Amino acid sequence: FQMIKIEKKEFFEILFSIIILTFIFSIKPFKLYLDLIPISFLIVSFSFLFRILIQKFIYEIFGYKAKYRINIPPFLASTFLAFIGIKLAAPGYVEAFPYKYKSWKYSRIKFSNEEIGKVAFIGNIFNALLAMIGYSLNLEILREVNSWILFFNLLPILPLDGSKILKWSFGHWVALFIFSILLLIL
Repeated sequence: FQMIKIEKKEFFEILFSIIILTFIFSIKPFKLYLDLIPISFLIVSFSFLFRILIQKFIYEIFGYKAKYRINIPPFLASTFLAFIGIKLAAPGYVEAFPYKYKSWKYSRIKFSNEEIGKVAFIGNIFNALLAMIGYSLNLEILREVNSWILFFNLLPILPLDGSKILKWSFGHWVALFIFSILLLIL
């Protein structure tokens, strides 16, 4: 078991993403609820940070280096859309890099759609499990945060996880996407 490395720039991108998601989940249409900020911050930090760490760890098991990156357009749009009740909960993504240090040089490795899809799938399963725990324990904020993170990350748009899972397995993507919708409407 090795330590997952987070670079300084990556740390700040994760922190900014957690802050924007905390803000998003502290807003109900047209109003910011200050009393929701502390619990939103705790739930978002746990849900989002562990999702990223799980994906980075699995990428490393497959031999890829991975970093979290902010996706600027959704990051900015999510702030504005939150005020009208739309929770765009996909401020960034974990990106794998196709280089491996071996024999005193870097070599390019070919991405496997199966490996990349499985990493994306496992990260989303984590959020699905947390949403189900929130639902079963009647913890609305835990269900809501993880359901929205799950739903938006499953959209089949690059660089989101949905496109990666779809390249690997249409059936896995459909099942998880339908499940994410059910979690949102429950």
